[in-house]
Amino acid sequence: MKDYYVLQHVGLDGDQKVLRVTGSEQRRLPVGEIEALHLLAGFTITSGVLILAAEYNFPIHVYNYYGAYRGSFFPPPVEPTASILISQVMARLDEERRIGIARSILEHATKSMNALLTPFRLSISESPHGDTVEDLMLSEARLRKEYYALIDTLLPPFWSIITRGRNPPKRPSDALLGFTNGILYAKMGGWIHRAGLDPRIGYIHGEARAKNPLALDLAEILKPSLSEAILLEVAATGSEKSLVTDVGEGVYLNEGGRKTVIRFIEDMLQRSVRPIGADREDRVFSWAAAIPRKLHRALVTGESPKFPVLSLSLIHISEPTRPY
Repeated sequence: MKDYYVLQHVGLDGDQKVLRVTGSEQRRLPVGEIEALHLLAGFTITSGVLILAAEYNFPIHVYNYYGAYRGSFFPPPVEPTASILISQVMARLDEERRIGIARSILEHATKSMNALLTPFRLSISESPHGDTVEDLMLSEARLRKEYYALIDTLLPPFWSIITRGRNPPKRPSDALLGFTNGILYAKMGGWIHRAGLDPRIGYIHGEARAKNPLALDLAEILKPSLSEAILLEVAATGSEKSLVTDVGEGVYLNEGGRKTVIRFIEDMLQRSVRPIGADREDRVFSWAAAIPRKLHRALVTGESPKFPVLSLSLIHISEPTRPY
């Protein structure tokens, strides 16, 4: 099972157990091997593809021309989810319970930031604090500003973060982090769906800000291990200007840049790692997919959720994973 990425305009059709991709290249993808499908360029799609996605339980994620994540088609739940949906909604409506879940997510995200910084003998000073979700988010924003400033000390000027800019991204780092985060949000939405949770019910990010706020919530835990780690890895390759293109007032990853980042993401997810405090080692992919399941368990038991915190060794990746 793996994710497939489509970076050129294609037609998508499917029947029985095969998804056909027609364009500059003709491909036949056995649907039993598809974990998720990412469409990063224009496409035409038939009902047969959606039927296959529903039958074989893989999501289809859609991005715009510039690589920004725009939404997903999720197949029907594999198992009835009424009871967990009720638990998820009740925890969202109970302000004390919501704050407890939000605090746990942000505390684990902070631990992940420090896990990335520790090998460089750097750290951020504290964990998010506050008595409301709004206070927690403000505290987390201050910590992330400090965190980005520390990462900037490790980056060459071309890739420096300084201050994040969006819509459109203003700097190469904005373009890379925005693209990587978009793929992370899409993947997290798929893992949430497989865990039997509803990605539309979040505990930190408001529903008005995002279509799938729970994916944004839980992605906070993985951003240091994937998005910021990949920024450091890409910066170490010396590729620089070959990966980005100026478009109007913004900076975007070009097709080569997107392929490079996708390669890093997929190779990063295949690495084996032992989370901090864990007694076993497994692939990053497995630990990442376990995050929504940890929340599922906490919602059922009423306990505070405990998530894996990944500590990754940054290495130069030389074996590419081809994006399709």
